[in-house]
Amino acid sequence: MKTIIKKFLLISTLVTSSWLLVACGGGITGPNVKPGDEMNKLNGIDLYQQKNYFAATDWLNKAWLKNPNDVEVYVALLDTWLQLGEVTQVWQLLSQSELRSAEVNIIEAEMAMANQECKAADGLTQGMDPVLLSDQWQKRYWELQAVCQVALKQYIKATEALVQLQGFTNDGLELKDLNDQIVKSLINVNEETLIFAIGDPVYSELTLGWLEAAYVNFGADGVSGNNWLLQWPNHPAASYFLDLNQVNNHQKVAVLLPFSGRFASVAKAVQKGMLTAFMADTENQNELIFYDTGSQGENLSSSWYSAQESQVDLIIGPLDKASISAVEQMPAPTIPVVLLNQSSSNRHFQFTLSPEGEAQQVAEQMINDERKRVLILAPNEPWGERMTTAFAQRLVDLGGQVINNTYFQSAQNDYSSQLRQTLGLVESQLRAKNLQSFLKINLSADEVVRSDIDAIFLAARPDFARLMVPQLKFHHAASVPVYATSHVFDGLNNEQHNRDLQGLRFSLSPIELQSSDLFEVLPFDLNRIGGNKRLFALGYDAYDLIGRLEWMSRVNTGLIDGLSGQISLGNDGQFNRGLLWAQYNNGSIVALPQ
Repeated sequence: MKTIIKKFLLISTLVTSSWLLVACGGGITGPNVKPGDEMNKLNGIDLYQQKNYFAATDWLNKAWLKNPNDVEVYVALLDTWLQLGEVTQVWQLLSQSELRSAEVNIIEAEMAMANQECKAADGLTQGMDPVLLSDQWQKRYWELQAVCQVALKQYIKATEALVQLQGFTNDGLELKDLNDQIVKSLINVNEETLIFAIGDPVYSELTLGWLEAAYVNFGADGVSGNNWLLQWPNHPAASYFLDLNQVNNHQKVAVLLPFSGRFASVAKAVQKGMLTAFMADTENQNELIFYDTGSQGENLSSSWYSAQESQVDLIIGPLDKASISAVEQMPAPTIPVVLLNQSSSNRHFQFTLSPEGEAQQVAEQMINDERKRVLILAPNEPWGERMTTAFAQRLVDLGGQVINNTYFQSAQNDYSSQLRQTLGLVESQLRAKNLQSFLKINLSADEVVRSDIDAIFLAARPDFARLMVPQLKFHHAASVPVYATSHVFDGLNNEQHNRDLQGLRFSLSPIELQSSDLFEVLPFDLNRIGGNKRLFALGYDAYDLIGRLEWMSRVNTGLIDGLSGQISLGNDGQFNRGLLWAQYNNGSIVALPQ
């Protein structure tokens, strides 16, 4: 697909593959034809077919001037100027003649596409039957469609074009590239459109297989994916399904973690997760080499270069911010790197327990729940500000509205004054007093929370949440849904403290929720992990990414059901963790429907 774009969009520097002109009949006929004119045509066509365009122009131009009604010469002359990048000459020829053919329309459509006028290009090829063209012109027709239908957001038509193009190459790399372009195109098709297109006889058999693969979501595990594989065992889309695309097995992997200093316990929890996954990986056994980056990243440079000298296939880490900053200054290695913390650079993959990412998911969940007008409550500290910013930006992007955001001092215990102001209780009381004064009678009026709030986002850790939630209820906000990230979670066996969080909805990773289904599928005893389960899950899932990194890089819709969440890879190289949702109820944690 890259070659297609280069070929058509950079028309002035065009270098084409071998295309032969359609034979349009016998020689030139008519009373004014002379033997020399026939020689001009024969020589010009021969040189054109040999792609000797400079030499062909003179012969073809002479032949066309002698017989301007010869479509074969006209097409060859147009295309010769096109291959030489002489756009002005092409337009001049098109304006001088009313001769039309499918090939002329394709050339003019290519010119329109080069000017980013795909609507015009589509009109020029409307109703054209490519089967009636030679193979070379069919290929140009489908290349044109592949580019322009994407530009017109007609992704299924683009898919059909890409599928047709596969019939014109036997090159493995080119076929893989076309397959990748098909996947990227189908990602943009919504489910309803796919349903209507599946089974439509207007599409080829291969295209229908791609449509069904997209419907069950490339990489899907479970019954739907298996059923597709049973129906389409030899389809090229099969390589995009997780079980059939373990292409990166038996790799040598360097893991860079801060085993010494204040982050040692964090590093060991991640390492424990990786080693547990390694032991469970009985078939593919990758080789893990651990390096200590030091307490403040002082060993990062030596670890970084030692890993590369050991000819590893992949680097995972580092984890701490100091080491991440050092990596940002390093020359990029020729092997993939999966950072385990956030980086301002986009040079490497990032697989993190990002708090900001969780805040964005809360915004998405609120929009799904049709809670668009939101109040934000957060602690007055850098973490609270980052969470507020991430949440607010995502909410607004999705069409929501931040009614107000208020920061609280974590050290104080009573937030009544700020809450009354933020919830609109002060205004409610003033309205009641003004009405009472106007009517000259005593009124019994309860304070009410402002009516323009659909929900509250509480950016909080456990202690702050346990203070805030009861005070919200006390100040008449019990009916307003409160959402939070997993940072409010303080364990499953903390029932007494969790009663203060009654009704709070929050995101949670699978390893923290510990459903019965999870216990059944894990190849180890989850109860024996101990320590920080979230960090263990990060390490466990990081190991699972080793064999699937290339697959996820190619299939943006590919999902892995990990212990830290449902993992996907964004176009920005950042892994996203789709979390579960739960709610506190009488001190217990109840899973919410997904």
